[in-house]
Amino acid sequence: MGVWESCKPFVTGSLSGSIAGTIVQPIDIVKVRIQLAAAEGGNTSVAHVAQTLLRQDGPAGFFQGITAMYARQVLYTGSRLGLYDQFTAMASSPGEATLPFWKTSLCALSAGGIAAVIGNPADLSLVRMQADNLLPEAQRRNYKHVLDAFATI
Repeated sequence: MGVWESCKPFVTGSLSGSIAGTIVQPIDIVKVRIQLAAAEGGNTSVAHVAQTLLRQDGPAGFFQGITAMYARQVLYTGSRLGLYDQFTAMASSPGEATLPFWKTSLCALSAGGIAAVIGNPADLSLVRMQADNLLPEAQRRNYKHVLDAFATI
């Protein structure tokens, strides 16, 4: 197996996750803001949260934490799909056309678990970056990008 064939699942997983994440990011930030509002007993209406976000931060507010989302997709989704392909290749016995269910499940669980550990710092950074503007100004961390969040956390 060549280098590209080995890397292809990581790359395609990272790219597909990043494209999907870009589309879903505005919805995700509204979800995070709703969860935070619920914890504080505030208005949890989707329309209210979205209008408040737009009024306070403008359209760019819907993309707060986008660098952390990209890091999460590369680290988590890329690793999950890439490791799954590597694990299934290692688990295949010579002459075995398809893997039995238990081997496939073990490969999937292992890949997902390892990828979750790898992607966790980016996920934490994403939530912190999305919620930062809700803190009182003196308590804000004002992360510039995901690497700044990694270094600060």
